[in-house]
Amino acid sequence: MSGRPRVAFVIPIASPQMVNDWHLASVCFKQTLLSIFNSTNRNYCVVAAGHEPPDLQLPRDSRFKFLSLDHPLPREENSPWIAKVKDKMIKLEAAWIYAKSKWNPQYVMKVDWDDLLSSSLVGWLNTAKGAAGYRMKDGWVWNSGSRHLITYSETFDLVCGTCLIIRSDLADKKGPFLNSMDGIELDEMSKRIEATDNRSLVPGAGTGSLLLNDSHGRAEAQFRYLGHQLGIVPFRAAVYRLRNPQNVISQRGYHRHSVRWLLGKIRRTRLITQSLRREFMLF
Repeated sequence: MSGRPRVAFVIPIASPQMVNDWHLASVCFKQTLLSIFNSTNRNYCVVAAGHEPPDLQLPRDSRFKFLSLDHPLPREENSPWIAKVKDKMIKLEAAWIYAKSKWNPQYVMKVDWDDLLSSSLVGWLNTAKGAAGYRMKDGWVWNSGSRHLITYSETFDLVCGTCLIIRSDLADKKGPFLNSMDGIELDEMSKRIEATDNRSLVPGAGTGSLLLNDSHGRAEAQFRYLGHQLGIVPFRAAVYRLRNPQNVISQRGYHRHSVRWLLGKIRRTRLITQSLRREFMLF
């Protein structure tokens, strides 16, 4: 990498107090880093932030920084989920502040610490036309540890937080972007809208920045609010890992067991080829 990197990957890491198996979580994070550093284009930087480093040898690379934070863990007596999201946002903010001051990247992408990225993503972004941002409409969903099968999702940005690339000059722009998963109290009407419409802005939402919210499915509406349009990454550029004990969304119940869901999953299931293994460091 020389000069201003095209993209900064910012990765929040949960505290060991918030996970059941720190060693397993560390193994998953190692795989995430391997997928990023497997990129065919080196024009990126990576900032991870956590209370302590994962149980692994961190990269010795000028493009990587681990931030060790010591803020008190957020407490939400009635919602451990909200506490985890708040902790995640504190770490994302710290990682983003460091990336801006150190490298001033052109784009920023939030990456969950157990997801995987395509080796082609940075190269594609390096030649993209410079839109305000890009979302991943399609992507892969992988049951962690499966050796042979993987499923693609046509609504990837609804199920996975590793789905959005934001131009840096917009990342700190604010709007009504914080919803109940961010700890905002909504009235009954807003709760119904939030539960039935997962793409639009929610009436009564709190003010937050484009980067620091957990409503990734509403990204298009957020960009429109700011007067910009999102582009689409034209290939499946990320893998969302399921059945990882540290994965909050799978703990909340991602699976549906209707016949229609099952038939759809069969239709979208593919064999894990050697090409896919190399592209995402699947093992």
